[in-house]
Amino acid sequence: MDWNWNETHIKLPYTSENFRTLLDTVCRGENEFSQYDFAMWCDNLTMAFDDDEGEELNEYDSLVNGIARDIECQWDLYLINTYSLKELQTLGFSQVSLPQEWLLKWLKELNSL
Repeated sequence: MDWNWNETHIKLPYTSENFRTLLDTVCRGENEFSQYDFAMWCDNLTMAFDDDEGEELNEYDSLVNGIARDIECQWDLYLINTYSLKELQTLGFSQVSLPQEWLLKWLKELNSL
């Protein structure tokens, strides 16, 4: 399938291992990339998983896919529910951060397997 891949400054391959590393880095506040880039990378990861139509995801990859999809969706909802339309039109998304407790919850969920 032809996807509309998101632009992101994160140049890592779309794998579960890289997702874990990125999420852990964001949770520790050691990321040198924006959370916007991370959300776009997560969206790309879900599209990469969808591209592997013939392959069934193992339990861990399914969990990663679900969390990555949740991060991408919650990013959009957070923007809509936090900022006015006027603010969104001028906002630099790279300055936005999701609540830390959400990130920690996703990391805990990831580490549950």
